[in-house]
Amino acid sequence: MEKYLFITDPINSLKIYKDTSVALIKACLESNIEAHYTTMNEISINHGCIIDVSSHKILGCNSTIDLSQKELHYLSYFSKIFIRKDPPFDDNYLNLTHQLEYAKNLNVKIINNPSSIRNHNEKLSILKFQDIIPPTIVSSQAFKIKDFLKQEEKIILKPLDGMAGNGIFMLNKNDKNINVILETITNNEQKQIMAQRYLPEIKDGDKRIIVIKGDAIPYALSRVPSSSDFRANLAKGGKGIVKKLSENDKKIVKRVKEYLINTELTIVGLDIIGNFLTEINVTSPTGIVEISEQSDFDVAKHIIDVL
Repeated sequence: MEKYLFITDPINSLKIYKDTSVALIKACLESNIEAHYTTMNEISINHGCIIDVSSHKILGCNSTIDLSQKELHYLSYFSKIFIRKDPPFDDNYLNLTHQLEYAKNLNVKIINNPSSIRNHNEKLSILKFQDIIPPTIVSSQAFKIKDFLKQEEKIILKPLDGMAGNGIFMLNKNDKNINVILETITNNEQKQIMAQRYLPEIKDGDKRIIVIKGDAIPYALSRVPSSSDFRANLAKGGKGIVKKLSENDKKIVKRVKEYLINTELTIVGLDIIGNFLTEINVTSPTGIVEISEQSDFDVAKHIIDVL
């Protein structure tokens, strides 16, 4: 029997009815794969080469997640390890990727590759693909962002380490709050941020496309903003509508496929607004439950089968 380890946030913080990690765990159990759960602080390196982990075997995953008592295993006990810890990508997350680097010689498949997670900023990574992204700058300097705002007239500001729509601002060229917003988001020009052209196509949704081993599943989750917010994130009140991939979606997937395969970014979530790629999510991409519920495609089962 294969044995998979999931490194997540504390399991009692996961929403059983919608969490992608939980869906993947359920798919493992249904495929007769032994699934275990642990957190970042349960992994240890002993004598420089032996890696062990304290984990719970998952006994059931229905209305509640039933766990065994904590067990200690060498990391080589597991055939696959899923890094599913949510951002922020802080020092603890960084150290986890360094620890898991030592597992490369243990014939353990780590999803996603820890060094690739470490080297891949989910916002900055799109800059590798200038031909398919909206006009974008990265800066902490207010005058440069203001110049970009004059050029584009309406822009979106994003922290480079955020998730779920947190800390995002929309600015119009005549906004009276330009200075205070820039002071806040850049911490008085001490923190780099990303500014992008506002894409009016957001009214039709911000598509999340799940890609496994470089190939996309046939459906996208289009997250449509509510009438009271410009952000489309489900965590901010956006509504998720499942759509088949468009031809442009497929072109974007094809454009980034070689990069994803070469860097062993096995499970990713591409974010697309209109004709543009806006983010490549690699830490813990979500959306598979919503896609499965609104289509005849079992995404979690498909992912486990492909892997």
